[in-house]
Amino acid sequence: MERRRLIRASDSGLRELTLETRGLKLNYAIGPETGPPLVLLHGLGRSWHVFLPLIPSLSLRWQIYAVDLRGHGKSSHVLGGYHGTEYAADVAALLVERVSQPAVIFGHSLGGMIGMWTAAHHPDLVRALILGDNMILSTKLPTGYPSLFAALRDLARSGASVEELAHGLARIRIRVPGTDEAMDLGELPGNDEAYLRSWARYLQQVDPEAYEMTLDGSSIEDWDGEEVMKQIQCPTLLLQASPSLGGMMSDNDVQRACALLAHPVRVRFPTLGHALFIQNPEPILRSVTNFLESLEP
Repeated sequence: MERRRLIRASDSGLRELTLETRGLKLNYAIGPETGPPLVLLHGLGRSWHVFLPLIPSLSLRWQIYAVDLRGHGKSSHVLGGYHGTEYAADVAALLVERVSQPAVIFGHSLGGMIGMWTAAHHPDLVRALILGDNMILSTKLPTGYPSLFAALRDLARSGASVEELAHGLARIRIRVPGTDEAMDLGELPGNDEAYLRSWARYLQQVDPEAYEMTLDGSSIEDWDGEEVMKQIQCPTLLLQASPSLGGMMSDNDVQRACALLAHPVRVRFPTLGHALFIQNPEPILRSVTNFLESLEP
C-alpha cells in the first residue's frame, strides 16, 4: 500500500495571513518569494491544506498563495453568500490587494470554476490558468454527487468530533463509478483511516450552507461556461480525471473547451478519479510543473 507522508504548513515555509475584504475575513497561506505568484483554490468542502502534497515542489520556483475560500477553513462564514461570483470576487480582491503581479491560478473542482470566472472577468490579473477536473459547461452535478454532498452537508451540521466524522465518512454509501453497485466510502482504494481523518477536519470547518447552495443549484445559477471560456485569453491547462471513475470533466465538455479557449492544453488521467492530487499527487505535479515551465517569462 502506498504511504503518504504527513506534510505540515511549516515544512514549506508558509505563513497564514488574513485579508479583510468585502465584509469578511479571507484566510490564506503565503510562501517564500521564490518566483512568480501561483494561487491555489481548493474544492468544495476542503481548505488550502489539501494542496500540501504539491506545495513543497511548486514552492521551489513559484510563490504560493493558497486560499481558504469563504465558508471554508479559517475564512468567514457568510449567510447565503456562496454564489460562484462571490467566491471569485474574493479571489480578485486578494489578487489586487496582496499579489504584486499577474498570477497563475490553479483551481480544483469548485476552485477551477472560480478560476475560470476570475480569468474571464479580470484578464489583467491572471497570467495562466490550471483547471483540475471542474465542471465546465454543465450546471448539473454528475450522477452520485448530489447524494454524496447531501451526506457531507449532514455530517458538517452534526458538530461531531474528528473521530466521529471520520467514522461517518467511512460509512457513506456511494455508487461505484461506471457500475450499478454501491459500497461504503471507506472501502474505496486510498480512503484509509488517515485520509478520512484529514477529510473530517475539513468538515469541521466548512459552513454546511456551502453544500446546501451547491445542491439546490443557487451557487452557480448564473453560470454560462461557454461565455466564460470565450473570454479566457490566457494559457489554460485542463487536468481531466477519468469520467468512468467519477471525473467531472466529460470528454464532450473538454473538446468544447479546447475549441473555445484561446490557448488550451489537455492532459488526461485515465486511472485517476475526481480527487486527482489529493490521493495521488505525483502525476498531477508532473503535468502542472511541465505546464508552468512552458510559460513565457
